[in-house]
Amino acid sequence: MKKRKIGLSVKMLVGMLLGLVVGFAVGPSIAWVKPFGTIFVNLLKMCMVPVIFVSITLSIAQVTDLKVFGRIGIKIFVFYCITSALAAVNGIAWASLIRPGVGFEAATSGAVEKEIPNIIDSIVGIVPTNIIKTMADANLMSLIFFAIMFGVAISLIGDKKKPLIDLLDSSNAAILKMINICLQYAPIGVFALMANMAGANGPDVILPLGKFLITEYAAMISQIVIVYGVLLAIMGKINIFKFVNRVKSVLIMAFSSTSSAATVPLELELCESHMGVPLSIGGFSFPLGSTVNQDGAGLNIPICLLFTAQIYGMSFSFSELIMIVFLCLIMSIGAAGIPAGASIFVLMILGQFGLPTDAFGLILASYVLIDVGLTTVNICGDMVCTISVCRSEGVLDTKVWEPGYDAEAAHAAAKAAK
Repeated sequence: MKKRKIGLSVKMLVGMLLGLVVGFAVGPSIAWVKPFGTIFVNLLKMCMVPVIFVSITLSIAQVTDLKVFGRIGIKIFVFYCITSALAAVNGIAWASLIRPGVGFEAATSGAVEKEIPNIIDSIVGIVPTNIIKTMADANLMSLIFFAIMFGVAISLIGDKKKPLIDLLDSSNAAILKMINICLQYAPIGVFALMANMAGANGPDVILPLGKFLITEYAAMISQIVIVYGVLLAIMGKINIFKFVNRVKSVLIMAFSSTSSAATVPLELELCESHMGVPLSIGGFSFPLGSTVNQDGAGLNIPICLLFTAQIYGMSFSFSELIMIVFLCLIMSIGAAGIPAGASIFVLMILGQFGLPTDAFGLILASYVLIDVGLTTVNICGDMVCTISVCRSEGVLDTKVWEPGYDAEAAHAAAKAAK
């Protein structure tokens, strides 16, 4: 019999727990392991600029093919963008309410002061004058602006775009493979980061970690129950709890697999019998959603950012929060298919706002505990947006949602007919 391999998530979780135990036991003298954690953070930073540029450019270049699909396709994409932006607002709201980083006094030594540019300078600074310098400086807003412009330009050159898209697709695959290689070092890196933090701060590190996890799951639950619930009630005329019960097998698949792409086949299998969505639309919307509709990343990124800012006693202005929402919207599009994608993008946003990366160990270690929920939010958002758009366009099979309808029987009959 083949030996079952231990997954990376389990290894990272073990590394986190061992780091906490060893750090508590040894105390501040464990600081000698910190360079091993710094190496891991640097490995991820090494991948950030290429993965952001390639993934966002590729996503934009491919998404513009929505014009071929017509009004419904464009509306679905717009809905995806709206729910991603609302997810970012949701994350900001919960992080501001629970304030998971507040009270972690031992970690606030060495806090940095951040120079806040005015709104005009921020807008002007988005347009890069030298893209090479922008990449070298890891200027996030300018890099995203150039990636979007380049993606749109590629989409407008007709038949000539195929070689470029193929090149970007291959580059994206290579970068993802490189990230996978770097993540093999993650258990050691997480152990070193957690051991150093636990050794320096003692048991005080437990409270912010617990509050961070509570904030994440509060945001996820409210995203499904409130944001999706209101959208589904207004646009789809469907109760959110009835919806969750109807598609529970899809949500369980997303939760257990932690993969949006792996859940798409089940969505397509059940889209007509369980959701009333025409297969022709579901076959377009669900794969697209697994690529561009990453609401989980949308709410996770601002929580990580505000968590770190609170640890270091720093705050954001309203204009900066608007910028964070925009960044979350764009980066959630680029996060698809990237292991720990949201957390990797957090590293670059921390640098954008002048925040230290010392707390990144807590963020990355906890990712293995929240990834199941983030994927579930992603898949739920895909289905809610698709059903809502189909209802608004009059193509939703409404009898599927009438009382007394047996979805399982309809599904079995459809399979038998094939």
